[in-house]
Amino acid sequence: MYPVADKLPNEIERAAFVEALALIGTDQQDEFYAFCEIGKLLSGYSKTMVSLIDSTHQCVLSGISPVSDEDRSWPVEKSFCQHILAELEPTIVFDVTKHPVFGKHPNVVSGKMTGSYCGFPIRTSDNLVLGTYCLGNDTPKAISAEVVSAVDNMVTKLGAYLQRQSNIQRDNSHKMLLGLKHAQEHYPELTLQDLILLIEFRNGNVKDANDLKPLEKLKLVSEHYKLTDSGAELLDKLSLYDTSFASRKIDFTDQAAAFDALFEDL
Repeated sequence: MYPVADKLPNEIERAAFVEALALIGTDQQDEFYAFCEIGKLLSGYSKTMVSLIDSTHQCVLSGISPVSDEDRSWPVEKSFCQHILAELEPTIVFDVTKHPVFGKHPNVVSGKMTGSYCGFPIRTSDNLVLGTYCLGNDTPKAISAEVVSAVDNMVTKLGAYLQRQSNIQRDNSHKMLLGLKHAQEHYPELTLQDLILLIEFRNGNVKDANDLKPLEKLKLVSEHYKLTDSGAELLDKLSLYDTSFASRKIDFTDQAAAFDALFEDL
Protein backbone atom coordinates (compact mmCIF):
# COMPACT_ATOMS: atom_id res chain seq x y z
CA MET A 1 0.00 0.00 0.00
CA TYR A 2 1.24 3.48 -0.88
CA PRO A 3 2.11 5.33 2.37
CA VAL A 4 0.57 8.70 3.25
CA ALA A 5 2.99 11.32 4.58
CA ASP A 6 2.49 12.84 8.03
CA LYS A 7 1.20 16.40 8.12
CA LEU A 8 3.73 19.09 8.97
CA PRO A 9 3.64 20.66 12.46
CA ASN A 10 2.69 24.02 10.90
CA GLU A 11 0.21 22.46 8.46
CA ILE A 12 -2.67 24.81 9.32
CA GLU A 13 -0.54 27.92 8.84
CA ARG A 14 1.07 26.46 5.72
CA ALA A 15 -2.20 25.53 4.03
CA ALA A 16 -3.81 28.86 4.95
CA PHE A 17 -0.93 30.74 3.29
CA VAL A 18 -1.30 28.66 0.12
CA GLU A 19 -5.05 29.20 -0.04
CA ALA A 20 -4.64 32.95 0.58
CA LEU A 21 -2.50 33.18 -2.56
CA ALA A 22 -5.73 32.59 -4.53
CA LEU A 23 -3.79 30.90 -7.34
CA ILE A 24 -5.29 27.43 -7.09
CA GLY A 25 -7.82 26.80 -9.83
CA THR A 26 -6.56 29.70 -11.96
CA ASP A 27 -4.65 29.56 -15.24
CA GLN A 28 -1.01 30.29 -14.35
CA GLN A 29 0.64 28.36 -17.20
CA ASP A 30 2.29 31.45 -18.73
CA GLU A 31 3.12 33.09 -15.39
CA PHE A 32 5.36 30.24 -14.24
CA TYR A 33 6.34 28.79 -17.62
CA ALA A 34 9.85 30.28 -17.50
CA PHE A 35 10.61 28.36 -14.29
CA CYS A 36 9.50 25.13 -15.98
CA GLU A 37 11.51 25.80 -19.13
CA ILE A 38 14.71 26.62 -17.23
CA GLY A 39 14.50 23.40 -15.21
CA LYS A 40 13.88 21.39 -18.37
CA LEU A 41 16.87 22.94 -20.14
CA LEU A 42 19.20 22.53 -17.16
CA SER A 43 18.29 18.91 -16.43
CA GLY A 44 17.51 17.52 -19.86
CA TYR A 45 14.39 15.95 -18.33
CA SER A 46 11.22 15.85 -20.43
CA LYS A 47 8.76 16.98 -17.73
CA THR A 48 8.68 19.89 -15.30
CA MET A 49 5.93 21.09 -13.01
CA VAL A 50 5.22 23.89 -10.54
CA SER A 51 2.46 22.98 -8.10
CA LEU A 52 0.92 24.23 -4.88
CA ILE A 53 -0.37 21.93 -2.16
CA ASP A 54 -3.24 23.08 0.03
CA SER A 55 -4.88 21.15 2.86
CA THR A 56 -6.38 18.51 0.57
CA HIS A 57 -5.05 18.71 -2.99
CA GLN A 58 -1.95 19.15 -5.11
CA CYS A 59 -2.71 21.66 -7.86
CA VAL A 60 -0.55 22.28 -10.92
CA LEU A 61 0.11 25.94 -11.73
CA SER A 62 2.32 25.36 -14.75
CA GLY A 63 4.03 22.46 -16.43
CA ILE A 64 5.80 21.07 -19.48
CA SER A 65 5.21 17.53 -20.70
CA PRO A 66 5.49 15.69 -24.04
CA VAL A 67 1.89 14.55 -23.56
CA SER A 68 -0.76 17.06 -22.51
CA ASP A 69 -2.38 16.13 -19.20
CA GLU A 70 -5.84 17.54 -18.54
CA ASP A 71 -5.73 16.50 -14.89
CA ARG A 72 -4.40 19.55 -13.03
CA SER A 73 -5.37 18.58 -9.49
CA TRP A 74 -5.51 15.43 -7.39
CA PRO A 75 -5.83 14.46 -3.71
CA VAL A 76 -2.58 15.08 -1.87
CA GLU A 77 -2.51 11.57 -0.40
CA LYS A 78 -2.24 10.19 -3.96
CA SER A 79 0.71 12.40 -4.88
CA PHE A 80 4.46 11.89 -4.97
CA CYS A 81 4.98 15.40 -3.69
CA GLN A 82 3.36 14.90 -0.27
CA HIS A 83 6.62 13.18 0.68
CA ILE A 84 8.70 16.18 -0.43
CA LEU A 85 7.12 18.79 1.86
CA ALA A 86 8.99 17.76 5.00
CA GLU A 87 12.37 17.39 3.28
CA LEU A 88 15.02 20.08 3.72
CA GLU A 89 16.92 18.98 0.62
CA PRO A 90 15.75 18.05 -2.89
CA THR A 91 14.63 14.45 -3.35
CA ILE A 92 16.45 12.84 -6.28
CA VAL A 93 15.21 9.45 -7.49
CA PHE A 94 17.02 7.78 -10.38
CA ASP A 95 14.44 5.01 -10.86
CA VAL A 96 11.03 5.34 -9.20
CA THR A 97 10.30 1.64 -9.65
CA LYS A 98 13.11 0.81 -7.21
CA HIS A 99 12.31 3.47 -4.61
CA PRO A 100 11.00 2.14 -1.26
CA VAL A 101 8.15 4.70 -1.14
CA PHE A 102 7.45 5.84 -4.70
CA GLY A 103 7.75 2.28 -5.97
CA LYS A 104 4.49 1.54 -4.11
CA HIS A 105 2.52 4.28 -5.87
CA PRO A 106 -0.37 2.75 -7.89
CA ASN A 107 0.81 4.44 -11.10
CA VAL A 108 4.31 3.04 -10.65
CA VAL A 109 3.01 -0.44 -9.81
CA SER A 110 0.81 -0.36 -12.93
CA GLY A 111 3.70 0.80 -15.11
CA LYS A 112 2.08 4.13 -15.98
CA MET A 113 4.87 6.05 -14.25
CA THR A 114 8.50 5.10 -14.85
CA GLY A 115 11.94 6.66 -14.93
CA SER A 116 13.44 9.44 -12.83
CA TYR A 117 11.84 11.96 -10.49
CA CYS A 118 13.24 15.00 -8.68
CA GLY A 119 11.21 16.95 -6.13
CA PHE A 120 12.17 20.37 -4.75
CA PRO A 121 10.13 21.92 -1.91
CA ILE A 122 9.04 25.51 -2.60
CA ARG A 123 9.56 27.48 0.61
CA THR A 124 9.06 31.01 1.86
CA SER A 125 11.86 32.75 3.75
CA ASP A 126 10.17 31.83 7.04
CA ASN A 127 10.06 28.13 6.10
CA LEU A 128 6.45 27.68 5.00
CA VAL A 129 6.34 24.99 2.31
CA LEU A 130 3.92 26.07 -0.40
CA GLY A 131 4.29 23.23 -2.85
CA THR A 132 6.84 21.55 -5.07
CA TYR A 133 8.87 22.00 -8.20
CA CYS A 134 9.22 18.65 -9.95
CA LEU A 135 11.32 17.20 -12.73
CA GLY A 136 10.49 13.92 -14.42
CA ASN A 137 11.78 11.70 -17.20
CA ASP A 138 10.13 8.54 -18.50
CA THR A 139 13.45 6.67 -18.55
CA PRO A 140 16.04 6.76 -15.76
CA LYS A 141 18.35 9.73 -16.31
CA ALA A 142 21.24 10.83 -14.11
CA ILE A 143 21.38 14.44 -12.93
CA SER A 144 24.55 16.08 -11.65
CA ALA A 145 24.96 17.72 -8.26
CA GLU A 146 25.70 21.00 -10.05
CA VAL A 147 22.37 20.91 -11.90
CA VAL A 148 20.50 19.97 -8.72
CA SER A 149 22.09 22.94 -6.96
CA ALA A 150 21.22 25.30 -9.82
CA VAL A 151 17.59 24.16 -9.91
CA ASP A 152 17.37 24.35 -6.12
CA ASN A 153 18.60 27.96 -6.22
CA MET A 154 15.97 28.76 -8.84
CA VAL A 155 13.27 27.17 -6.68
CA THR A 156 14.39 29.36 -3.77
CA LYS A 157 13.76 32.38 -6.01
CA LEU A 158 10.38 30.91 -6.95
CA GLY A 159 9.45 30.71 -3.26
CA ALA A 160 10.56 34.32 -2.77
CA TYR A 161 8.47 35.35 -5.79
CA LEU A 162 5.35 33.70 -4.38
CA GLN A 163 5.97 35.27 -0.98
CA ARG A 164 6.38 38.69 -2.59
CA GLN A 165 3.10 38.21 -4.48
CA SER A 166 1.42 37.36 -1.18
CA ASN A 167 2.80 40.50 0.45
CA ILE A 168 1.62 42.65 -2.47
CA GLN A 169 -1.87 41.11 -2.29
CA ARG A 170 -2.04 41.71 1.46
CA ASP A 171 -0.82 45.30 1.20
CA ASN A 172 -3.15 46.13 -1.69
CA SER A 173 -6.12 44.62 0.13
CA HIS A 174 -5.29 46.64 3.24
CA LYS A 175 -4.95 49.87 1.26
CA MET A 176 -8.22 49.30 -0.58
CA LEU A 177 -10.00 48.51 2.68
CA LEU A 178 -8.79 51.81 4.15
CA GLY A 179 -9.93 53.57 0.99
CA LEU A 180 -13.40 52.05 1.18
CA LYS A 181 -13.67 53.05 4.83
CA HIS A 182 -12.68 56.61 3.83
CA ALA A 183 -15.39 56.61 1.16
CA GLN A 184 -17.97 55.28 3.61
CA GLU A 185 -17.07 57.94 6.19
CA HIS A 186 -16.83 60.98 3.91
CA TYR A 187 -19.38 60.03 1.24
CA PRO A 188 -22.18 58.14 3.01
CA GLU A 189 -24.43 58.58 -0.03
CA LEU A 190 -21.87 57.02 -2.37
CA THR A 191 -23.21 53.79 -3.87
CA LEU A 192 -21.27 50.91 -5.34
CA GLN A 193 -22.49 52.00 -8.77
CA ASP A 194 -21.13 55.50 -8.13
CA LEU A 195 -17.76 54.05 -7.18
CA ILE A 196 -17.67 51.92 -10.32
CA LEU A 197 -18.58 55.00 -12.36
CA LEU A 198 -15.75 57.01 -10.78
CA ILE A 199 -13.22 54.31 -11.64
CA GLU A 200 -14.59 54.02 -15.18
CA PHE A 201 -14.29 57.81 -15.52
CA ARG A 202 -10.70 57.70 -14.28
CA ASN A 203 -9.95 55.00 -16.85
CA GLY A 204 -11.43 57.10 -19.66
CA ASN A 205 -14.33 54.74 -20.35
CA VAL A 206 -17.21 57.19 -19.78
CA LYS A 207 -18.23 58.81 -23.06
CA ASP A 208 -21.56 60.41 -22.18
CA ALA A 209 -21.33 63.44 -19.87
CA ASN A 210 -24.87 62.82 -18.64
CA ASP A 211 -23.67 59.60 -17.02
CA LEU A 212 -21.50 61.69 -14.70
CA LYS A 213 -24.39 63.51 -13.02
CA PRO A 214 -24.26 61.32 -9.88
CA LEU A 215 -20.55 62.11 -9.47
CA GLU A 216 -21.17 65.80 -10.04
CA LYS A 217 -23.81 65.74 -7.31
CA LEU A 218 -21.26 64.17 -4.94
CA LYS A 219 -18.71 66.83 -6.01
CA LEU A 220 -16.32 64.16 -7.24
CA VAL A 221 -16.34 65.69 -10.72
CA SER A 222 -16.89 69.34 -11.61
CA GLU A 223 -19.65 70.88 -13.69
CA HIS A 224 -17.14 70.81 -16.54
CA TYR A 225 -16.75 67.08 -15.99
CA LYS A 226 -13.21 67.26 -14.67
CA LEU A 227 -12.01 65.31 -11.66
CA THR A 228 -12.24 67.48 -8.54
CA ASP A 229 -9.74 67.51 -5.69
CA SER A 230 -12.21 65.42 -3.69
CA GLY A 231 -12.51 62.90 -6.50
CA ALA A 232 -8.74 62.72 -6.87
CA GLU A 233 -8.34 62.26 -3.12
CA LEU A 234 -10.84 59.41 -3.05
CA LEU A 235 -9.09 57.63 -5.92
CA ASP A 236 -5.79 58.14 -4.15
CA LYS A 237 -7.21 56.64 -0.94
CA LEU A 238 -8.37 53.57 -2.86
CA SER A 239 -4.75 53.00 -4.00
CA LEU A 240 -5.84 51.66 -7.38
CA TYR A 241 -3.13 53.43 -9.34
CA ASP A 242 0.61 53.29 -8.78
CA THR A 243 2.66 56.44 -9.09
CA SER A 244 5.25 56.33 -11.88
CA PHE A 245 7.94 58.19 -9.94
CA ALA A 246 8.64 58.69 -6.28
CA SER A 247 9.11 62.43 -5.82
CA ARG A 248 11.79 63.55 -3.41
CA LYS A 249 14.10 66.50 -2.95
CA ILE A 250 17.68 66.07 -4.10
CA ASP A 251 20.68 68.23 -3.17
CA PHE A 252 22.56 68.90 -6.43
CA THR A 253 25.79 70.09 -4.76
CA ASP A 254 27.40 66.88 -5.99
CA GLN A 255 25.77 66.66 -9.43
CA ALA A 256 27.02 63.18 -10.36
CA ALA A 257 25.80 61.65 -7.10
CA ALA A 258 22.56 63.61 -7.32
CA PHE A 259 21.69 62.26 -10.77
CA ASP A 260 22.46 58.72 -9.60
CA ALA A 261 20.17 59.20 -6.61
CA LEU A 262 17.45 60.63 -8.82
CA PHE A 263 17.18 57.48 -10.91
CA GLU A 264 18.09 54.75 -8.42
CA ASP A 265 14.46 53.81 -7.73
CA LEU A 266 13.44 53.47 -11.39
